Amino acid sequence: MVNGYGFPRWRGGPMHLADAWGLRAVRDGLAALAAEDPPSWRLPPLLDRLLAEGRALDDLNRSAS
Repeated sequence: MVNGYGFPRWRGGPMHLADAWGLRAVRDGLAALAAEDPPSWRLPPLLDRLLAEGRALDDLNRSAS
């Protein structure tokens, strides 16, 4: 994700940025986009699951180790 989206490595990539913004804010922003243009945007179920569990995207890296 870091190289494919042009994020410098030291910024951590889009998933790190999503955690920094807060998953609720990211989810709400994506929900607004999906409401405006459903064929182009979908709300990832993973966001709701992580929010319900009080987890972040980075927690997925920790559980894989």
